[in-house]
Amino acid sequence: RQYDYPGGCEDPRLVQTEDGLYVVAYTSWNNKNARLSIAFSKDLLHWEKKGPALAKAYGGKFLDLWTKSASMVTHFVNGKQVLAKIKGKYWMYWGESFINLAWSENLYDWYPSVDEAGNLKHVAMPRPGKFDSHFTECGPPAVITDKGVVLLYNGKNEGGDRGDTSLPEGTYSVGQIIFDPADLTTVRERSEKCFLKPTRPHELTGQYEAGTTFAEGLVWYKKKWYLYYGTADSFVGVAVTEN
Repeated sequence: RQYDYPGGCEDPRLVQTEDGLYVVAYTSWNNKNARLSIAFSKDLLHWEKKGPALAKAYGGKFLDLWTKSASMVTHFVNGKQVLAKIKGKYWMYWGESFINLAWSENLYDWYPSVDEAGNLKHVAMPRPGKFDSHFTECGPPAVITDKGVVLLYNGKNEGGDRGDTSLPEGTYSVGQIIFDPADLTTVRERSEKCFLKPTRPHELTGQYEAGTTFAEGLVWYKKKWYLYYGTADSFVGVAVTEN
């Protein structure tokens, strides 16, 4: 309650283990600090909250750090998208303002990547002049494909010549990063331009006036990808591709 109240539980990213356990990474918001948190379920109706994901890591060093938006790494087993284990551990990309990597053995105690000084080791950062010039924020669960580990992420545009001048200041749009499966910190490819941006009336205006297409859910269904995204913090949209 001290983490979730009175703000609420936001930004859910849902995944499943091979044995059927559902895991959701969400933002605990108490109107003071955003904390990336974890909950488990066996039926999607009854949930057990496990608390902030980084609570135990490095003696609780990152417990009060502003954290959110986790994209756990998944793969396909017999046509079903489930959590992947790499080198005996689960992995997730996470973060707002930057992208970080973290690992876990139990799916609720997560340990972020740090440098020799104990500071967070960013694997991707905002880029001047691009759609993600202000900050980056992780989207749906990452997927291991033949091209690498595909992470869809949301970029916020900076104002003026510091950002992408084809987009309004503050716009949220969606891009893609492909990481190396052998080294999850190595970027193979990254979008130069966003592939999804606000164009329709409900995407351009709403609770968030600058315009938003904010990706959070990705589903493979009947040989098509369904990308679920928020539109100006007022509606939920879906985009479909067969690739």
